[in-house]
Amino acid sequence: MSKAELLAWIRRLRSRHAMRTRTQRHRAASALSDSAERLRAILETAVEGIITIDERGLIESFNLAAERIFGYRAKEVIGKNVSVLMPSPHHEQHDSYLGNYLRTGHAKIIGIGREIVARRKNGTVFPMDLSVSEVRLADRRLFTGFIRDITERKEAEKALRHYAALVESSDDAIIGKTLDGRITSWNHGAETVFGYTRNEMLGKNIAILIPSDRKGEEPAILEKIRRGESVDHYETLRRRKDGKLIDISVTVSPIRDGGGNIIGASKVARDITERKRLEKEILEISEREQRRIGHDLHDGLCQHLAGIELMSQVLEQKLARRSKAAAARAGDIAKNVREAISHTRLLARGLSPVTLESEGLMSALQELALSTEKIFRVACRFDCDPPVLVSDFPAATHLFRLAQEAVSNAIKHGQAKRILIRLKEERGQMILSVVDNGLGFPPQLPRSKGMGLRIMQSRVGMIGGTLAIERNAAGGASVTVRAPSRNRRQKMNTPHGHKK
Repeated sequence: MSKAELLAWIRRLRSRHAMRTRTQRHRAASALSDSAERLRAILETAVEGIITIDERGLIESFNLAAERIFGYRAKEVIGKNVSVLMPSPHHEQHDSYLGNYLRTGHAKIIGIGREIVARRKNGTVFPMDLSVSEVRLADRRLFTGFIRDITERKEAEKALRHYAALVESSDDAIIGKTLDGRITSWNHGAETVFGYTRNEMLGKNIAILIPSDRKGEEPAILEKIRRGESVDHYETLRRRKDGKLIDISVTVSPIRDGGGNIIGASKVARDITERKRLEKEILEISEREQRRIGHDLHDGLCQHLAGIELMSQVLEQKLARRSKAAAARAGDIAKNVREAISHTRLLARGLSPVTLESEGLMSALQELALSTEKIFRVACRFDCDPPVLVSDFPAATHLFRLAQEAVSNAIKHGQAKRILIRLKEERGQMILSVVDNGLGFPPQLPRSKGMGLRIMQSRVGMIGGTLAIERNAAGGASVTVRAPSRNRRQKMNTPHGHKK
């Protein structure tokens, strides 16, 4: 190869090398630019606020999320001290914090993260979660802060603490449970009402509180909860830790998760033992007063009326010799007095049904049907087939009064013309029903129920039963009482049933 050819070859190599170097430099610059653009895009689209400061605490970058959080535009704060974002006393002390770290390397926030308070452009102070990382470059250091506004979380925590305090300070038992009855929360009121501590009950099944003859209640309540229904002011019995049975009023509501799915039940139980005792005492006083009034009507007023009837008959006989018209009027007086005596005796029996104590519930209900027909002129029938005998006199009295109130409501409010009173025993339960063909109850009973209905519910509670009031498909209403059986079948040679 000649010298000229060698020089040409060398020039070609140098040209290729220069071109290759320029290409590599261009690619490196382009890659660096792309990387910077990607980094900028990441910073600007980040949900968290990201702020970069130098060793003097001056802001170098301020992303869009930080703008939204603090209310400043980036150009308003870049180049300013980061303390502009802090309330007192941190505003005045920030530079000393940073200087102390630079001198000692002892970090209070850097690399640790903590909850602090910050200040927006409008002056409002808010809580935020801050974590700071340190970046060491060749000639200097930068600090990057990652910021999250936790105002909503703090407010939710405050509300949760407030509600927890309300629940814990309540005198009522407030209990949380799963859909299989396992207890998940147990407040101080529950400890007072049932005698068990929180540690004794968490994780246990609610069935521990339920008497054996009430075990069927809890599955029925939980089934309603699964359907999204609530149970309002249900009265029942529960057993304390010391074994004592107490009357409680229960409201049960579904617990839903964030997606609206039912995951458990919230139960509020109030001890109404004292209230039930007072109700029982009031009803007993009422019963005594009714019996006294009934006896006074029967033994007092009826006797006076009988005397007036006798005097009217004597007067009729004396006047018969002088004036037939006057004698007839005296006879009419005697007749009206006899009718008054008959009505008074029916009223007396309603107030004090002597047959209830002497002959039992069936005879008293039969007499109720007869007196209803005579006084109110409606068709009223009593059916008890096969016959049953209620041996518990207090329970029989309550059942009679329940039937009496239901009949009275059917006539006064339902304007019924036909009424059927039925008593039977079925599967260990006494079932008393009063069915009429009147106007019926409204589709939904008002919350402020009348005194009559409240007294009926109290009576039902005293015999451990349930009360159902329903509209009949064919018109009218049905009142049904179910109570634990206190009966024994009547064993005597009598026709099956008492019917009119």
